[in-house]
Amino acid sequence: MKKTLISLLAAALALSGCHSSHKPKPNPAVATEVEQEFMQRWVDQRVHDYLAQGKFNTDAAARAQATNDFYQQYPYTTLAQKAGAGAPEPK
Repeated sequence: MKKTLISLLAAALALSGCHSSHKPKPNPAVATEVEQEFMQRWVDQRVHDYLAQGKFNTDAAARAQATNDFYQQYPYTTLAQKAGAGAPEPK
């Protein structure tokens, strides 16, 4: 009797879908967030280096150069491609 009850309960659970292995779809915005955070950290470090070396007098000038450096260093990123750094030079 107990074996029959357990078997029926197990079958009911299996058919009800309670234990389905449905995985949530990955969020495509995660990759963009990771790239943006990486770029922000990379540019901040580069700005710090430029200012420490005395190459630029203002934060804005150092940030502009660091951003350009990022696009040149990582042209395959989505951010660089949106900025046009990944495109080949016109002849």
